[in-house]
Amino acid sequence: MEIQVAQISEDEGLDVHHLYPEGAPVLGEDARLVGQTEVDLQATRAAEKVRLAGSLGASVAFECDRCLAPLSAKVEQSFDLLYLPPLGAGEEYELHDDDLSIAFYQGQAIDLDDLVREQIELALPMARLCGEACRGLCEHCGANLNEGQCACAAEAIDPRWAALKDLTTKH
Repeated sequence: MEIQVAQISEDEGLDVHHLYPEGAPVLGEDARLVGQTEVDLQATRAAEKVRLAGSLGASVAFECDRCLAPLSAKVEQSFDLLYLPPLGAGEEYELHDDDLSIAFYQGQAIDLDDLVREQIELALPMARLCGEACRGLCEHCGANLNEGQCACAAEAIDPRWAALKDLTTKH
């Protein structure tokens, strides 16, 4: 979905309520949206500067980074972003710490799908784990170590330490 900059009144702004169909917009390879994603925002404009402030709600499905168990998370994210027109050829814009919420729009439209994807990714944890104590998968047989010990784990010896196995201590 796109918001046309020209449709945003400088006096009244523009209220947007959008309900995406299930699974849209498409996220990256490691996560997918489940159910409908809802976006509510107020767009205001001063000349070519556009401010989008609002919130979104979504459910995201993904796998645990260690054991690959299916997980889901509810995302409730608010945002307040400033969009500027594209820079001219050779033109530069120096960003400061306060400018982390600045984005640039292309042409005369702002792609709402990009905003939604970005806000969802920012809300998800960096390490997507089913639990802090997740033991992951056995590196040899692929068994889920959260469900119990596998048979190969007891006999597996790190080859770097194999030479020490034959040493005995003498007192």
